[in-house]
Amino acid sequence: MTSLTKIPSGVQYFFDDEARLRRYVERKTMEVFAGWSYDEIILPMFDYHDLFARGMGAEQAERTYRLVDRDGALLALRPELTSLVARTVATRFLKRERPIRLCYSGEVFRYDEPTERAAREFHQLGIEVIGAGGAGGVAADIEILLVAAEALGALGIKDFRIALSHVDFFNGVAAHLALDDAGRAQLLELIDRRNSNALDEFLKGKAPHLEESRRTGFCDLTRVAGKHDALSKALEVLTNERSRAAIDHLSRILSTLTDLGLAEQFDIDLGDAGGLEYYTGVTFKIYVAEWGVAIGGGGRYDNLIGNFGAPEPAVGFSLSLDALAGTLARSSGRQEWRTGNGAKPVAIQESLVDCFREAREARAQGSKVKIV
Repeated sequence: MTSLTKIPSGVQYFFDDEARLRRYVERKTMEVFAGWSYDEIILPMFDYHDLFARGMGAEQAERTYRLVDRDGALLALRPELTSLVARTVATRFLKRERPIRLCYSGEVFRYDEPTERAAREFHQLGIEVIGAGGAGGVAADIEILLVAAEALGALGIKDFRIALSHVDFFNGVAAHLALDDAGRAQLLELIDRRNSNALDEFLKGKAPHLEESRRTGFCDLTRVAGKHDALSKALEVLTNERSRAAIDHLSRILSTLTDLGLAEQFDIDLGDAGGLEYYTGVTFKIYVAEWGVAIGGGGRYDNLIGNFGAPEPAVGFSLSLDALAGTLARSSGRQEWRTGNGAKPVAIQESLVDCFREAREARAQGSKVKIV
């Protein structure tokens, strides 16, 4: 029998300041979402496994925790929340005015290969904008970036960076080189690993007609982050229309953010190739100095809603509550979440009626009380 002092791998208990901090992060972030007119949606903890296979892909859905219902149906604990939002919009919100703005907060569960401290339960905070296409699509892309930046600022996190990319930077190059599926996958891996030497050798073999300066210029693009300078360099190197259109889209977004005084918080990173099979447009990842990996990210995924009904444009992002709480716990800045003190002590008296009358009167005035 498993010892009662042990807990399953990948899960955690939170109490005292840890719990207060997490509730503070959740409350402040959801307040920002509400301030931008995002309506909260509360989603089921489990659903049909097929739903997640449709949403995130069969390979990713294999990482779910699965169970069989009494009627024999295969269910899964939710491994992410966007698929649930997409299905809801496609099936229940058919007549609701577009765009639809939704936000959520909740645990997700994914199984990864065991490591010493691998988490398998995560808490995500996120938003989705569905039905904003055309010029409104560009506005929605910018909107979610502003919401993300404001949420981090509301938590007192100032040293953060949001790295922007676009899937058609890669897709345009892959199409221009006429790569098959295997070549496309290899190019994607080399870009994502920022292995410029191996990438150069790959291009020599797949595109021997490319002049050396253009080939090395492309390799440089995939490993250098920047701002308008990175976009200008990309336009010098890239010749295919699809990639150039992606660069123009990023330029429009970055110019707007710059005019709003937010340039320092945003970078262009064309070497970020993670998740390209899921996204269809702009993508981004969010980093903070105190955390070694991305604490959130998102982008445009115009193909997802079509897996559950009529296709609709969509864009969104999620933040890791665990990472946000960890960042604030390490910070020496403001700590508004520490509310454990300041309670009014109310002594137990011979007359319990008097004791609890005093406590109730203090509570009616909004004071925190503690029976001692």
